[in-house]
Amino acid sequence: MKQKVSISIFVLLFLFFLFLNKAIFPALVNSLSLLLLIKFGETVWQNREIPSVLAFINLVLGSILALAIYTLFFLPLEFLLTEIMLTIPRLSPYWPLGILILLSAILSQVNFEGILTGNWRRRSLVSLIAISGLVFGIYNHFKLEREYLPKIYSFTPKSGIQAEIVRIKGINFFPVWKKGKVILGDDEMVINSWDEALIVTEQPVPQNFGLTDLYIVRSDGVVSNIVSFEIKDPGKLKDKILDIGY
Repeated sequence: MKQKVSISIFVLLFLFFLFLNKAIFPALVNSLSLLLLIKFGETVWQNREIPSVLAFINLVLGSILALAIYTLFFLPLEFLLTEIMLTIPRLSPYWPLGILILLSAILSQVNFEGILTGNWRRRSLVSLIAISGLVFGIYNHFKLEREYLPKIYSFTPKSGIQAEIVRIKGINFFPVWKKGKVILGDDEMVINSWDEALIVTEQPVPQNFGLTDLYIVRSDGVVSNIVSFEIKDPGKLKDKILDIGY
């Protein structure tokens, strides 16, 4: 019975790593490595009466739990803000590292020997780690899909008239020798400068006025997210100035 359970666990691990790696050999290596790591953990746990071993167990379990918490909460939040809502640019790698170190330091002070005495607690911890692994797999899949898409994070001004200079900040626009297009409504904007993260454009003579779509078409045909830009009517602005002057 125990052998059947071990085989089932190995098959599940192999399928999970196959989903992550998209290749048989890396999935097999990762599955075997994880099983060996589990066996090593069981051996260490059996010798937990030794103070140094117990301290090592607390440190390792604290780090694993910190990684699981980070994966379950911080990764989805980061993905939402940087890839879906596009409210902030890609985070510096120092932020995740700092969060992980802080969580590991806090959780390593927990007495895991007392927490893991019950079977349901051990199963809960294993389930938490397994779920975090699944979340990371899903995150990694969709992150790779969206990571190299052109993204507009901000632009100034938010409205303008003909010949208005508009600065568009973002990421993955391609270098200047792969310059694409900036579309404003039905018109193509004049490009003054172009690089990976900043495009400076000039508003053309508009066909229509009012709120319209602004987006980037990269040289490979990939379209960025769409933002709203207001094309102002110079005639109405002139009338306003005259009214104020009067």
